[in-house]
Amino acid sequence: IKMKTAALFTALVASASAFAPAQQARTSSAVSMKVEDMPGATAPVGPFDPLGLATLGSESTLAWFRAAELKHSRVAMLATTGYLVQAAGVHFPGQLSSTVSFESLSAMKPLDAWDAVPDGGKNQIYFTILFAELVSEAQGIHYTKGGDL
Repeated sequence: IKMKTAALFTALVASASAFAPAQQARTSSAVSMKVEDMPGATAPVGPFDPLGLATLGSESTLAWFRAAELKHSRVAMLATTGYLVQAAGVHFPGQLSSTVSFESLSAMKPLDAWDAVPDGGKNQIYFTILFAELVSEAQGIHYTKGGDL
């Protein structure tokens, strides 16, 4: 019975440690990264940088490029998801404005649909994007100074 209890206890501790956050040692808040050490460099090819962008500027510039790549890839994923959902026939119910319904926008080509959105709606979209950028850039240590992305 003691051996079964010990084995059960060991299994529980091992399974619980799988869900514990990983310990990350941070030596300083300064940016110190090389392209070869960044996530995404795969063996045996290594880092993929055909335009040599990683050599432009300082390490802060590289951190900015990396953050911009992450943001743009996330926006592209959301845009693709939105396109696929709309193409599947899922639309918001109701009216966008007194003269424009969501259903009518769905029948248009993308640029025509954007032209049909009232200026007030476009301004709301721009403000939401601006607000999201300001909030994300103002949190904690900036990523160009060694903060998290």
